[in-house]
Amino acid sequence: MRALSLLVTLLLPVALGACGPDEPQFGAAGVILGKPLPKESATGGAGGGVFGADYDANANKPTTTMSAAHAAKGGPAASDTLDCLSCHTAAGSAKDKAFSFGGRVVRGTSPAVDVDVVVVNGAEKLGPVKSDTDGFFWLLGAPVKAGSKTHVRSAAGIESMSTALGAGAAASCDSANCHVPGKQGKITVP
Repeated sequence: MRALSLLVTLLLPVALGACGPDEPQFGAAGVILGKPLPKESATGGAGGGVFGADYDANANKPTTTMSAAHAAKGGPAASDTLDCLSCHTAAGSAKDKAFSFGGRVVRGTSPAVDVDVVVVNGAEKLGPVKSDTDGFFWLLGAPVKAGSKTHVRSAAGIESMSTALGAGAAASCDSANCHVPGKQGKITVP
């Protein structure tokens, strides 16, 4: 019994030392959700979630680039203010290729290649689609419904749009009132 008492006396300070002050790397309560615990290896946040499967750089790639498709049909050149749904709607000049949504994603000031984009409205999921070599992404199909949420991801993580989309042409990410210089800024990924 004396040996057990001695062992507890020796180990108690060690155990209590492990319960020191709050971990300084952890951060304030409002900014820790969705972050790895201190010293936990980060996964990059690019798991399945709303995308339905883990990130794969080779999945959902477009068969052509926006630049090549536009060059073949005489469409406008790539730019930071190109509004996809000004042409790619049922009534637009590219009505044979009507989009549900379209836009451009960047990393810093460079085009973000191989980024997944998905639009979700309740149980309905449009995409994911992958961005091309110029960062452009699009999905052929019916117009997006109001209230839809957009999510983008790269191997480094996921970003989600904080506001819901409007219906139809409001899903043109690069329209004059959305992700263009002077407004909300470009869609970015880590």
